[in-house]
Amino acid sequence: MPNSTQRSGSKNEFRANWSSRKESQYNHWTKGSPTNQVQFAFRNHWEVFSALMGNRPPGVSLEVGCGRGSLSSYFAANGWQTSLLDFSPEVIDIAAKIFETNAHKGHFVTGDANDLPFEDNSFDTVSSIGLLEHFEDASITLQEQWRVLKPGGWIFAYIVPERPNNVQKYFRWLNTVLKHTVGRLLAKKDSVQKQDIYRNDYTSNAYLPVVEKFSPNRIVVTGMYSMPMISHSPEFPFSLLPPAMEKVLVALFGAAVTIRKHITSRHGWLCSEPMGQAFLIAIEKRTTSEDR
Repeated sequence: MPNSTQRSGSKNEFRANWSSRKESQYNHWTKGSPTNQVQFAFRNHWEVFSALMGNRPPGVSLEVGCGRGSLSSYFAANGWQTSLLDFSPEVIDIAAKIFETNAHKGHFVTGDANDLPFEDNSFDTVSSIGLLEHFEDASITLQEQWRVLKPGGWIFAYIVPERPNNVQKYFRWLNTVLKHTVGRLLAKKDSVQKQDIYRNDYTSNAYLPVVEKFSPNRIVVTGMYSMPMISHSPEFPFSLLPPAMEKVLVALFGAAVTIRKHITSRHGWLCSEPMGQAFLIAIEKRTTSEDR
């Protein structure tokens, strides 16, 4: 990973966007079928993570940089004891309200991803969605996640780099059209400008030297989010289209993921790293017996 002064994720810009945008209140977990593209994305994230964990019983999970806690909602709904951590008290309040709406239980903590306020070997899974790309050097963040992970547990690092030539390049024209049509119609509702957020352009190769030093039992690296992001305002926090348009997209994406599964014989949400909207680094910690 590049040797540079660590940058901690554009904290002020994150807080401004969370506090000023209606998108911060979106609930991206659903018990039933997804009705918009972000619900569809989180459902597929959960399916991929569940497949990697196999048939292990529910345990204790931590989501670092939790945001709304959408992924943790899936853990909670499937019987896991969930802890959610974010540096922003405002974000933690949003996550707690969404959990209450979903009738999920969680432990909510305001804290620093570089200094996790938990004991060693505390969690069966540690996950982050869209966190590590906001650091110039995420070594400490990864080391902290490894420290609090139990033997036999998994880290799921879902990373969304600044990558203009992924699958999105084929749909940039469509987002431009939406910006000047749907976006203008919604301009009054979205009068507060989004703040630019720092995001690196690293590939998985920037993180692997750090991860390999842990001597894990297994490392899985794959591209994820094989579909485009269709929006009049795709920058963080992502803006949804009107509900009818979102339902059409979900139907199209669902068909595409199913076709990809039949063609590739693996989950259709997975793809090559260069083409994915994101990539996953999943790390399994050795059990105590394997360390001997």
